[in-house]
Amino acid sequence: MNALLSILLLVTNLVTDTSSTQVGVSGHYGQSTYAIEGDRAGGFSVQAQSMHDIDSVHRVFGEASYSWNQNHGNRFVENADYDMLRPYLTVDTVGGGMRTETYFFRGGYRMVRKHIVWHAALQFRALQSYRDIDPRPKNKVADLRVDAGIGYTNSTYAWMIIAGAGRYKQNNELKFYSELGESQIYHMVAPGAAYTRFSGSKKESYYHGLSAGASLAMMPRRSGWLAEIDYQYLRVEKELHDNTFIPIGRLHTHAVDATLGYMMPAWRLTVHGGFDMRRGQQFIYGEAANNTYPLLTLQSNYACSIWHIGADGSYNCPLPFGAMLFGAGIDYSGMRTTALHVEPRWRELNDLLTDNQLNAHASIRYAFPIKARYAWFICPDAHFCQYTRTTRHTWHIALHTGITF
Repeated sequence: MNALLSILLLVTNLVTDTSSTQVGVSGHYGQSTYAIEGDRAGGFSVQAQSMHDIDSVHRVFGEASYSWNQNHGNRFVENADYDMLRPYLTVDTVGGGMRTETYFFRGGYRMVRKHIVWHAALQFRALQSYRDIDPRPKNKVADLRVDAGIGYTNSTYAWMIIAGAGRYKQNNELKFYSELGESQIYHMVAPGAAYTRFSGSKKESYYHGLSAGASLAMMPRRSGWLAEIDYQYLRVEKELHDNTFIPIGRLHTHAVDATLGYMMPAWRLTVHGGFDMRRGQQFIYGEAANNTYPLLTLQSNYACSIWHIGADGSYNCPLPFGAMLFGAGIDYSGMRTTALHVEPRWRELNDLLTDNQLNAHASIRYAFPIKARYAWFICPDAHFCQYTRTTRHTWHIALHTGITF
């Protein structure tokens, strides 16, 4: 759903007639009974977004943000971006709170001439997460993506074709400083099974992958039907690094999502759905010789199908001073997994990683005019997730505020 909303927002920014800038800060707090994400979390972020029209033909746009987050009571997973990389995760039985810092940048150029609009953009996300008690992970993520699109626009509708590709890397390193010894480290090859051969002996992992995708979107200029269909492919591989480079798992993900809706100047209503197909392969090795592991075969060991469906909407209510924007949405995702047997030690982790989800969110944004085109906004929002098989749940609330002009 996030990918769909970002594509629709991108098309809106490309075809809108008004340039604008928004600068804001936000803070959030939440609690959870979902062990992977810990029992509570809090943090803040700073964001800035801008569209600037050089003239009636040329436009530059960009956004940047920094966020800091502290989780407490995390269990099992020692990776960043665990939901994207599962089941090839690094885990242990100790866990602990995790700090995460994320830097995000996106910038691009748009040109429109004689109803033809095209754009090119570059996006980069850098992330580091770490813990100051044993085991001490240090995850560093570099996620780069480029995209470009071309379309046709008139007084009523805009149609766009957008294509993109990206490169993903994550260094996952665990260290121990305590004199009491080290806990066992495991490298999972299924939601409930570890690669026994390398458990405990490898503390440095490296993930690298490529992504590509395309979208087709239709957006009304003021009111009418909106639609979007999106396909994304990701291939990511996990290697163990201590003394040699040993690939142990490779994941292929195909994701198809679609949105259909109707919008008016004061409100918008959309329904969306999608299907993800995830396939994993495990590298099987022979006996090591001279610190070299001969590859025997590449075995398909993991298959997961995820489907989701939902709806969301918004309503803009003008006030004597300013305006209120109400937003809400709900979606459900189901999962079916075929993998190796579940080891008793990892039964709880398997249940967490293969659970279905029911998500709901709501927000209220109030914008108050200050002077000329300047306005101050404040926006509280809330999100709740119920895991339907394990009856776990997470919730968080956030408060955003800033200035638009």
